[in-house]
Formats: sequence, C-alpha cells, structure tokens
Amino acid sequence: MTARRKFLVLLGCLGVVLPWACVAAEPEFVPIFDGKSLAGWNCRPADQAGNWTVEDGQIVARGQGRESYLMFKDELGDFELKFRYRLLSATGNTGLEVRGRPVPGKASRLHGYHADLGHVGIGDKVLGAWDFHENNRGDYLAARGERATIAADGQRTAEPIEGAFRPEDAKKDDWNEVHVFAKGNRLWFTINGKIASEVIDNEVAKRLDTGFIGFQLHGGDKMVVAFKDILLKR
Repeated sequence: MTARRKFLVLLGCLGVVLPWACVAAEPEFVPIFDGKSLAGWNCRPADQAGNWTVEDGQIVARGQGRESYLMFKDELGDFELKFRYRLLSATGNTGLEVRGRPVPGKASRLHGYHADLGHVGIGDKVLGAWDFHENNRGDYLAARGERATIAADGQRTAEPIEGAFRPEDAKKDDWNEVHVFAKGNRLWFTINGKIASEVIDNEVAKRLDTGFIGFQLHGGDKMVVAFKDILLKR
C-alpha cells in the first residue's frame, strides 16, 4: 500500500474528509472518441461501416435505408456517458444502445436498453423514451417524461417526472447535450439538462447488467446525424 493510500485510509478511520481527497478518489470522465478516427469503435453490421465517418471532429452517420450501430469496444456495467448530438436532416430517429448485446443470426440488431432520440415531432415513445430491443418487453419501457418501475414479474407501473424534458427543450438545427446514467437496476438520461425518462428494472430474468454502448443509425430513414464530445465515466 502506498503512503498516500495509507494516509487516505487513516483519514477515513478518523472520520476526516478533505475535499481534495474526495476528488482524487472520484473517477473522471475521459474521452472515448479522439475526434480524428473511429479507433475503438466498430460498426454492426460490418458491411454498413461506410455510413459512419469522421468529419471536422464529429462522428457523422448517413442513413442509407438499413439500420446499423457504431459500438464502443468495451463492455460496460455501471457508467455515465456524456455526448452531444445534432440532426443534420429535417427528420430522423437515432439513439444510444445501453448494455447491448449482438443478437445471434440478426446482423444489424442489438438486444438491450435503448435511450431514444430523434426529431421533435416523433412522439413520446421515441424522443426521450427508454426502449428495450429484442426481448418482447413491449414497444417501450418508459415514455418521455415517465419514471417506470418494472416489477420482478414484468408488470410495469409509471409515474410522471416533474420538470421533465419536453420537445420544445430540444434545439433544432443545433447541438443537444445528453447525459446517460446506468447504475445497477436504474437507468435514466437527460437532454439539455432535463431528465427525459427513467427505468427501474426489477425483472431479474430479463434485466441486463452489462453490455455494450452503441449509437444507432435507424433503418429506413434517409437521415444525417452527428455526434461529438463523447465522454465516459466508468
């Protein structure tokens, strides 16, 4: 044990807390996109990789009618992720897969939680909602503005979140800031500083505790979306 660690342990035993000690123990956000390349990221399916490029320090995805995901290389459990996204087309549907896993036999699909994003007219089950792909849990887990609790037997109850994100809080033709939290059985995210929706998942039989994150380029949409300032806190 290093001298510094011994000192911190001693402080803890004595009940002494110093601000700099807390900061030193707190994991920091680190960039996982270098602004120059897609190093550390992989497209699923691989034959759609040409739809994902790096331009002016941004990841830019152009829809060509087939769904794909740009997946970060590391599997994650509990984490926080910050990023900015901007729709460069009039309409579109995108999002972030959370604790996702590839679906055997389905090259373009992931099984997992999905923080939905999109254009402002797309509805409360997409923009700001939590979906769950490939496990027959319904078309969504929590609509925009909801805190949904999934019981052990799969029954869903929901309550409104006071001061939640609304479509008018989105910035059209500009960058929107997203902060995603995955903490045990709780998952929630904010858009431009306002909570969009939250899921408390107690259905152990279907809950996912680890998996991959991946940005979505939705199938069937001729859309363009950009991502930047991607920061991860493990």
